[in-house]
Amino acid sequence: MNNTNVTENAVLKINRNRLRQAINIIEIYNPNKALNDFLRGFYNKNKNIGSADRKHLSNLLYQYFRLGKNFQDLTIEEKISISLLFGNNERKAFVEFMINEYSSFVPTHLLLPIEKKIDLVRMKYPSFSMTKLFPFSRYLSVFNDVDLFIQSHLQQPNVWIRIKKDKIQEVIAEINEAGYEYEIAPFADTCICFLKHYPLHELQNYHSGNFEIQDAGSQLTGNYFKPNPNEIWWDACSGSGGKSLMLIDREPSVSLLLTDIRESIIKHLQERFERSKIKNFKTLTADLSMPHPVDIPFEFFDGIILDVPCSGSGTWAATPEMLVSFDIESLSKHHKIQTTIAQHVLPYLKTGKPLIYITCSVYKQENEDVVNFLCTHFNMTLESKQIVEGFRYGASTFFVARLLKN
Repeated sequence: MNNTNVTENAVLKINRNRLRQAINIIEIYNPNKALNDFLRGFYNKNKNIGSADRKHLSNLLYQYFRLGKNFQDLTIEEKISISLLFGNNERKAFVEFMINEYSSFVPTHLLLPIEKKIDLVRMKYPSFSMTKLFPFSRYLSVFNDVDLFIQSHLQQPNVWIRIKKDKIQEVIAEINEAGYEYEIAPFADTCICFLKHYPLHELQNYHSGNFEIQDAGSQLTGNYFKPNPNEIWWDACSGSGGKSLMLIDREPSVSLLLTDIRESIIKHLQERFERSKIKNFKTLTADLSMPHPVDIPFEFFDGIILDVPCSGSGTWAATPEMLVSFDIESLSKHHKIQTTIAQHVLPYLKTGKPLIYITCSVYKQENEDVVNFLCTHFNMTLESKQIVEGFRYGASTFFVARLLKN
């Protein structure tokens, strides 16, 4: 046996072993648990799986769940091969192995645009449909292109950063020196897209707080803030503070209160603000679903950012297991929580000042219906609203509305 055959056999063995591992995970995984959390626990119990295999398996599994509820009658191997066709535009060894062994397609099909791949799959599998891909699309908010939005779930989103507006040249220079491939967003020179996953956390400009890793859709919601100098704002459901960091970059003189129900998130927020050398802020742990949960250290605010808990449906391209496990009944629960939190924060907003209502949801019940409720029951006036169509850029989709208190 010559060396070429030995090498081919070794590669084939690796590919078959990876396939077995993937099938094993798919068979034992419960979609009601976040895939990221499940994989973390699985890898901790199976330390024999090396870092390269972990990365490969994770990418494969996320791509597998992007098919939603399509191809229920096919074998797992066939479904994996179809998902890899959609999710790859390069001829990689394992992908070609799956295409050759378990599909009627050929490796050159990997180079086709996504629209052509969809046509090919529909010809072979007429039952393939966008309805089975994204659940309950009849409940969506108003989109310019629903088909394009649903189609975007077939491929992994890009990685995005937001650069401080006075640090653009400095950050770009370090990215160029590192040899990372990137694109500048068409809507902002502070927004950079990476088509590959790079160790961005290792860059000096990250440690200096000169840029943040933040989805492009999330960044675009900042256009609705419009802060004035020396105002006091409240980021009511702050998470780790990404929206507040945008606000301060737009108007550094703003003072901030940030609240969240999770202490661990507040600690992470404080670390981010320390890295960015921001001082003019206060933090509190608070459950805003309860009336008067804490003593607010300011009497009234010039603006409130309300990025409420939601279904997260605008981010399902990044968490595709939700395409399978989502329950439409949960929308009513989210709607109730969202209106309750809004009811509890609005008394702290000055008259004539803005409430910025944000979700990473694409469902009307969490978006327009909440805005209509606030305008009807709490004397708010809608100034503007938008579905931020991040899917057009390989990013997440958000809803944002700017309401004024009468």
